Amino acid sequence: MLFYVETGVDFTNDFGDIDENFYLSVEKMYVQALTLIRKEGFLDKFADRAKNVMINSDDIGWGFSDYISDVYYDFYQDDIDEEDENN
Repeated sequence: MLFYVETGVDFTNDFGDIDENFYLSVEKMYVQALTLIRKEGFLDKFADRAKNVMINSDDIGWGFSDYISDVYYDFYQDDIDEEDENN
């Protein structure tokens, strides 16, 4: 599931913007992937991959990068706390 999201982000970065339905599909899968990862107790093991999705989606339009960031921080609240401490 996370590979699907990573591939969608990479594809967009390689070939340019797609359409809204494409981004909605990737967003939905990102939520589903992180929900399952949390349920199984593996958030720590997938933290780097989940964060890389957020970082790599930074320049993608349609509000996609904002949504991915919001979802990431919903699941990895500690990263917000660490950033606050570093600032």
